[in-house]
Amino acid sequence: MKITFLGTAAADQIPSPYCDCPRCEYARENRGKDLRKRCNYLINDDLLVEMGPDLLVACNMHDVHLMDVKHALITHSHRDHFDAANLVVRKQGFPNREEKPQMDFIAPPSVMTLLNGTGVTDKAMGIRRIPILPYDSITLAGYQIKAVKATHYPQVGDAVNYIIDDGTSRVLIASDTAVYKDEVWPHLEGIALDQLIIECTVGTNIANLPGQTRHLSINGVEEMISKMKEIGAITEKTAICATHFTHQHCPNHEELSAILKNFGVQCAYDGLVLHF
Repeated sequence: MKITFLGTAAADQIPSPYCDCPRCEYARENRGKDLRKRCNYLINDDLLVEMGPDLLVACNMHDVHLMDVKHALITHSHRDHFDAANLVVRKQGFPNREEKPQMDFIAPPSVMTLLNGTGVTDKAMGIRRIPILPYDSITLAGYQIKAVKATHYPQVGDAVNYIIDDGTSRVLIASDTAVYKDEVWPHLEGIALDQLIIECTVGTNIANLPGQTRHLSINGVEEMISKMKEIGAITEKTAICATHFTHQHCPNHEELSAILKNFGVQCAYDGLVLHF
C-alpha cells in the first residue's frame, strides 16, 4: 500500500493566517516541513480519505492528480475534512472524456446532508453515494473497509475512523478522535495492522483536558498505542505515523519529531509518501 499525505494540519493550518504566535512565525520563516495544509490522504492513487478545503492546491503542490480516484472516504462533517466544492468541480473537471469516471462516495449521514446542499446532482458530479455508520463494513473494488466509532463531538454522533485493507496491507486512520471508548476495542482485537496513522492535535499540551475529549495529545497517543498492543491491533511489525497537528499545541516539526520518536512514532509532513 502507498499513502501520500496531502496535508498534516488541523482545521487552522500551520501557520494560521490569523495568528502571529511563535509557532506560526517559525513556520513562516523556516517553511519546508513546518508548512502544513489541512489533512487529506491519497491511498494507492485510487482512494481518497477526506476531501478538505486544501485538496486541490495540495494536488498541484505535490504533483499528484485525482484522475484515477475510484473511492472517497470521509470521516465526518467538519469543513476541514469535507468541502463539497471538491465534488462540484468534478461536474466540469473531465473535458477530454465522454463520460466522467464514477467515484464511490462513502461517508456518514451528516456528510451526505452537506452534499445535498450543493444543488448539483450526483450524476453531474459522477458519484455513487454509499452511506456508512460506525462498525459498518463494505467491499469496494480492491478494498475492504470497516468504520469504527470516533470519539469526536458526540452532538453530531456519526464521526468514524477507517480500517482499510487492500489485500496486501492494512491501515487504520485514527483521526479525528480522542481515546476510543470501550465499545470500539473489540472491533480492533487481533487485526495486526501494518500501519497506524494517528492524530496528535493537542500535541504536547497534556494539561488541555477539554481538548482531549475530542482529540489526542501525546499522552493520548501513547494510551491508544498501549491499548492496541495489548489487544494485538499493533504488533512488532506495525509502523506508526502521527498527523493532524495544530499551531496552538504542537512545536515545530523537528522538535515534535524528536518527541514522537521516543515512543516509536514517525512525525508526518506534507508530501510524505509511505510504502508498506
